[in-house]
Amino acid sequence: MLLGGTLASAQSAMDVVRISNDNIQINTDNLKRLKDGVSQPDSILNIYVKDAGYQWISYQMKVNLKKDDQELAFQCFFVNRIDSLIYLNLHKSGIELARLVLTPDSLIYVNKLNKEYYRGGYGFLNAVLGLPLDFQMIQALLNACDFPHFDAIRYQMEADGNWRYISPLRIRQNQTCSLMQEIDIQLFTQHIVKNDITDLKSLRDVVIRYDDYGPVAEGDSTYMSFYKMIVEIGDEDVLLQADLKNVRLDVPGPTSIKIPDTFSEIELK
Repeated sequence: MLLGGTLASAQSAMDVVRISNDNIQINTDNLKRLKDGVSQPDSILNIYVKDAGYQWISYQMKVNLKKDDQELAFQCFFVNRIDSLIYLNLHKSGIELARLVLTPDSLIYVNKLNKEYYRGGYGFLNAVLGLPLDFQMIQALLNACDFPHFDAIRYQMEADGNWRYISPLRIRQNQTCSLMQEIDIQLFTQHIVKNDITDLKSLRDVVIRYDDYGPVAEGDSTYMSFYKMIVEIGDEDVLLQADLKNVRLDVPGPTSIKIPDTFSEIELK
């Protein structure tokens, strides 16, 4: 899916990266062809949450999740204190389903239906999603921003009316994750409209699309937000669509989570 049919004059990014026995190898000849087929921008991609100008953001999402032939609809309330905390409350018809609180170092997950909980590191979330996500990545994705703690994306081309930033290999600063990535940005607004991510260890590909950008406050275009997010996980035939409303900036929201004594702990195997 990544880069399919977009580079007429260069080999695809998959021809640049080869994985063997968990080792990542770079084909330097094909990397040169990739560089020749795109331009190197004057400034690298730098759309980060820390530069957004707010310290808090919250919104409500109406979520529709499809996996194979099954479909689930629910609501989610999202609160983010930038670089500090993420709060997610999942509910349906007034009944709370689950709650998560994430910090840069840990997460707490409480499943109200199954009366169980998890408290610990991000290994639990990575096992469930099959991706090596951390706090900074989740925060960036839910704010339509780029990952601040990976190598910069330096290769740029114009495609489908957008700027397309391409990286056949991005490495997280702590060396625990390597990605192939393609990010589309609107030419004039500089909003991210697509983020195509492939984890080079699992080869799992996830595409996140952002749409329906509009002002947070009516009549004031100082802050613009996406109001639709679509997530596709190709290898598992998963499609998630979230419609946003009530986007608020710099309004503190709930951050606490309580684990009932009667709930059982989830243990990672």
